[in-house]
Amino acid sequence: MILATSEAFTKTFGLICTFGGIGLIVMIISVYIAIQIRGEHRQNREYLLSRRPPGARDSSPPET
Repeated sequence: MILATSEAFTKTFGLICTFGGIGLIVMIISVYIAIQIRGEHRQNREYLLSRRPPGARDSSPPET
């Protein structure tokens, strides 16, 4: 606890932890949203393909 004796260090470390944690939470939420968007696009593509009449050509781009 020698490092914790400096008030400036304690406040700096607290701020780093706070804003680093907020950044981590925002990153996790952003990745979750991106995964949800990709899944919804895939579901939309599958739905549209299932609604096509038999023999219709597939003009959708290849899946990556």
